[in-house]
Amino acid sequence: MIKPRSFNHAALRVSDVNKSTEFYEKVVGLKRIERPNFPFPGAWYGIGGNALHLISSENHGRKPDPLGPHVAFEVEDFDETKRTLNEMGVEFLEAPAGMGAGRQLWILDPDGNTVELRTDN
Repeated sequence: MIKPRSFNHAALRVSDVNKSTEFYEKVVGLKRIERPNFPFPGAWYGIGGNALHLISSENHGRKPDPLGPHVAFEVEDFDETKRTLNEMGVEFLEAPAGMGAGRQLWILDPDGNTVELRTDN
């Protein structure tokens, strides 16, 4: 059984990172936080114990899309989560090891929205 622990972040696909960061910093008043050195443009903002991720992406496919809009949930046991998804026949995309952002996988909800299930270790 998957056991969500907490809400982690929301992510938005943006077409112009510079224009978007100016908006979120100057208009909304968010403060930028450190972001791993991913191979694609973006920015992260801290909001209490949660975060907003801006991600530059042109991917509009029908598969789980970690670079597109998604919600992310911390899970108690990552390996148990993978086992459960496999047992249920739910397709997922898993992040490569060593990206510096914990262990992550992505699934689609019934409407095609990407959901990230993750843990820091």
